This record gives sequence, structure tokens and C-alpha cells, in this order.
Amino acid sequence: MSQMGLAIGLTFLFSLLLTPAVRILAERVGLVDVPNARRINKAAMPTGGGIAIFLSFMAASLIMDAPMQVPLVLGGSMILLIGILDDYFELQAKQKFLGQVLAVAVFVWFGPRIEFVTNPLGGMIYLSYLAVPVTMFWMLAVVNIMNFIDGLDGLSAGIALISSTALLSIAFDLARMDAALLAALLVGAIAGFLPYNFNPARIYLGDAGALFLGFMLGAVAAEGALKGAATIGLTIPSLILVVPAMDTFCSITRRMRQGTPVYQADKGHFHHRLLALGFSQRQVVLVLYTASIAAAAAALYLTRSPQHSWGVLGLVGAVLMTVAWRFGWQSQDHP
Repeated sequence: MSQMGLAIGLTFLFSLLLTPAVRILAERVGLVDVPNARRINKAAMPTGGGIAIFLSFMAASLIMDAPMQVPLVLGGSMILLIGILDDYFELQAKQKFLGQVLAVAVFVWFGPRIEFVTNPLGGMIYLSYLAVPVTMFWMLAVVNIMNFIDGLDGLSAGIALISSTALLSIAFDLARMDAALLAALLVGAIAGFLPYNFNPARIYLGDAGALFLGFMLGAVAAEGALKGAATIGLTIPSLILVVPAMDTFCSITRRMRQGTPVYQADKGHFHHRLLALGFSQRQVVLVLYTASIAAAAAALYLTRSPQHSWGVLGLVGAVLMTVAWRFGWQSQDHP
């Protein structure tokens, strides 16, 4: 565990020191988030936080001699670049998605794949030739889930910190040390950035940061953090990310019902609805942090007590469906 602690401490220090420098650089080169009708911020905000997280993660990986395969480095670099271009030029949705597909394809084609999923009737379903498309779907889903939830100061980064901490704990318990080290590096990088991003934020993640965090969370699971336990499959990482996943699902459902493109941003996310009820930004973020911690705790419990899977998943599902009905599927004009 001392190696994990060192990895967290090193990336935390790098991120804590690099983020202010990246903030200054972002302001100078015009990498800023300009307010508009669908954004919460009232003034232009530097948006290069993802660059600080990426550099901290990569630098500490070299020092710690982390298991950084070429596909992971290439895919992560590509997804960051797509995000930076989007932050600068506001890419069209098709261009942005194509870039995500290319980055994920590099990782999946040359790197690890998800070889099985949990069979609800017991045992596992081995994917064979479906491993590539399933892994790509998983990676793209997590990338976009983290991008969709990035709407308030500290929200996406904090949920990513909670999720990566849970992945670290599970990987360590399963003796998947390579994946645990990657998760530890991610924990430190996010923890060093979050003090600057929590409300009132001094720098935003930007699309670059949200996409990179989603890519890395998906990659840690695919790299083997959870593949070692035949009773876990994708159930556990899906449960860890269930709060932003449900928000994304509700957003897509709502937009389809309203006849608008699923990629068109609106003010109907869970956090927008809580703001409309009178919660402050900090209160909303803390509520969603608490929900994410509860989901992560449920996931950790299931890794130790898989015999209770149906009960726990049923309870989580009932709570989420209730919340989704109240806050997610209604017209955005009626929070």
C-alpha cells in the first residue's frame, strides 16, 4: 500500500503546483469558457484544468514506472487533444464524437479488452469476437457520461475522484496491482486539482479534462481492475458511475421526447433542477457527491458480498428510478 500512497502523494503535489501555472497560461492563450445562455458561470473562466491533470498523471507515471502501455498513452493523449480543440473552437458534435471513437479505437484495438460480462442468471457471458465493440461502447459511454455531468464547479472532478478511489480500493483488494497503481495516480491528480475547481472555481476542467477523466476511468476498469473476479464483470464499475450515468440517460431520454438532438445541451440535468429548487452550487455538488459515495459504497460492498447482489441492485435501482421520475424525465420547464 505504500506504493499507492506514494503515487497519490506525488501526483497530488504535481497537480497542486501545475494547476495555477496552467491557469495563467490558459488565460494568456485565450483558452477560456465564455458565459452563454446554457452556462452557469457569469464571467469568462480559464478552462485548461484537464491539461494539468494529464501532465501530472503522465509525469508521476514515469517516475513511478507505472504500467503505461503505448495504447493507453496514445489514446489518452488523443482524447485530451480532442477536448482542447473543442474548448478552443467548439467542434461540431459529429467531429467531437469521431475524435472520441478514434482515440478509443487506438486503445481498444491495441490494448486490453473486456472479455466477459455478468450473466444475470448466474456465471459469465464470454464475449469472444464481441469483445472489441463492447469495450469500445463501454469506453465511449464513460467518456460521455463524465462530459455530460460537467456542469457545476467541482462536480465532474469530484465524482471522478470518488469513482477512481473506489476503483483503487477494489483493484487493491483483488491484487490487480497494475490497475490499482493507475487508479492511485488518477486519484492524486484529481485531488490536487479539485481545490482550484471547487466552488468558487478558479479554473475549469474543460472538455479536455472531462473527456480525459472519463477515458481513464473506463481504461482502469478495462485494464484489469475488475476483470480478475468472474462474479463482478462490468456490474461494479457501472454501479460506481451510476449517478452520472443516470443523469446522462435521463438527458438523452428527455431530449428524444422533446425532439431535440441528444447532443444539444440544455438546463435539464439533475444539478440544474436542484438549483431551480433553491439549492446553492455548493449544496448541489455536495448532494451529488453524497449520492456518488453511496453508490461507490454499495459497489465495494458487493465485491465482498456478491450473494446480496440482487437486493442491493434492486434497492439502488428503485431509488434511481424515483429520482429520475422526479428530476430527470420531466420537461425542463418544470423542475
